[in-house]
Amino acid sequence: MNALLSSIRYFAKKNGSFLIFLILAIIASIAVPNFFALDNFAIIIKQSAIPLIACIGMTLVLMTGGIDLSMGYIVGFASITSGLLAKIYQWPIPAVVLATFIVGIAFGSLNGFIIQFMKVPAFITTLGSGYIIYGLAQIVSQGSIVSRLPEGFLAIGRTEMLGLPSSVFIAAVVLLIFYIIINKGIFGRSLRAFGYNAKAAEVSGVPISKINVSVYIASGLLAALAGMLFTIRVNAAQPNMGGGNFNFEVITAAIVGGTSLFGGVGSITGTLFGVLSIKIIENCINLMGISYHLYMAVQGVIILIAIIFENVKNKAL
Repeated sequence: MNALLSSIRYFAKKNGSFLIFLILAIIASIAVPNFFALDNFAIIIKQSAIPLIACIGMTLVLMTGGIDLSMGYIVGFASITSGLLAKIYQWPIPAVVLATFIVGIAFGSLNGFIIQFMKVPAFITTLGSGYIIYGLAQIVSQGSIVSRLPEGFLAIGRTEMLGLPSSVFIAAVVLLIFYIIINKGIFGRSLRAFGYNAKAAEVSGVPISKINVSVYIASGLLAALAGMLFTIRVNAAQPNMGGGNFNFEVITAAIVGGTSLFGGVGSITGTLFGVLSIKIIENCINLMGISYHLYMAVQGVIILIAIIFENVKNKAL
């Protein structure tokens, strides 16, 4: 009996994010009769793809014990950058994509440098840089929206394959790449060691500086990709494409996926189920005609519970 209970606890610990996803799906199917309709399931997949890309970046940062509050604003800057270059300046599509990625990498590098080498806390650094980025996006765009983007640019994320837009398959490729990086290489082990205990990891030879800067670079790059794909999805570039609400959503999804706010714990597959779980909640609220503000309230409750749980667990240790 004890062995059975131990096995159940072990399974729940290792597959908690999947169990949450499964429970929410069952509840949703009871609350919303047409929840499992193929069209509705496709909607959830489509709505999950772009946030998943950004959430992978946030997961990496959270695993170090940091946080990236500038992510939503990088999304907005990448949106306006890609939109302006594609339509107003009529750059070739590969050049637009490259420039958008460079923007994300540049902002991520700035965050990582300040946090690692100037020893400014991640919360303060990314909050401050986020507002700077948002201000720059407003200046560059003059507060306007760039719409009716070129078809060649839109094709990046809108090309249909198997009934799903190409943005879904881009997200799947990103998921696979970072799954391999985190689970099959030395980087993942070093990242977890850093998150558990940075000083001990450094003593054991883990390149702390490189890892800390690299996760913010990855976060910036993935935020830029998400911003460009958001722009393609709505056929409009705008500086407030991301913002605070977007940060809130990806952090919540990462937490639901099992990523610790205090570092050292997290997984790419967990993040996938975290995003899907959050989108199930959003989808149900929409189908039931309930105010969107309830969705935001639910996210807030999830974050508070996670923080309280982590504090209690740390005190117990």
